[in-house]
Amino acid sequence: MPLLSIITVTYQAAQVLPITLRSVASQSWRDFEHIFIDGGSQDDTLSLIESYARNHEQVRYLSEPDRGLYDAMNKGLALARGEYVCFLNAGDSFWAEDTLEKLFRAAPREADVLYGEHVEVDQEGRICERPRHRPYPRGALKKEHFRTGMRICHQALIVRRSLAPLYDLRYRLAADLDWTIRLLSQNPRSYDSGQVLIRYLAGGISDRRLRRYIWERTAIIYRHFGAGAVLESGWAMVRHKLLGGHPRLHPS
Repeated sequence: MPLLSIITVTYQAAQVLPITLRSVASQSWRDFEHIFIDGGSQDDTLSLIESYARNHEQVRYLSEPDRGLYDAMNKGLALARGEYVCFLNAGDSFWAEDTLEKLFRAAPREADVLYGEHVEVDQEGRICERPRHRPYPRGALKKEHFRTGMRICHQALIVRRSLAPLYDLRYRLAADLDWTIRLLSQNPRSYDSGQVLIRYLAGGISDRRLRRYIWERTAIIYRHFGAGAVLESGWAMVRHKLLGGHPRLHPS
């Protein structure tokens, strides 16, 4: 059984998938499996995955229609065998070749959630100099950190599989926020790496459908924390506009 299951969800992703494949293949630490959940792509996505699987061990993949991103992520969780899971979707990558090695060598064995920072990049790998919408949470990660929205990029969360809930398919754009709050409601032991872990490809579906994303995020915050937290979330957005956001951790 591998220590980590890396789950990559794809659909018509042939243009950006090589970024992810190169990153995972170059990791100096190898105690992982790589699972691909494809939504029935008609471009070259599946041929890229098949070629990758022929040249690398511990690769499994499934290609079939699904009910959206989070349905595919649930399928990935069902297939995962690792002690921990993380989601690295097409176009996303680890910060450096030794990212996983440094993370797992430093993290205490009893940690349930390992987390860190991310930077946003474009398809050419250039860093997008965007400030954080919310401050990076230092120390023990608590569900209250997420009263106003996502404080940690979902890809920068590595979670003990036995604690990982399924995604609520009522939410098509913001289910990762609900998932994270439900995960942290179990009071898991967390480890703050204090390091940049992920290069996150900018321009995802939540950016393209921002109004729907904000509606879902508001509904999730109200469901878990009440009306007061919804007002806090609105004020956090205003502060972001007025103050220019919060600083990011610098890559080391």
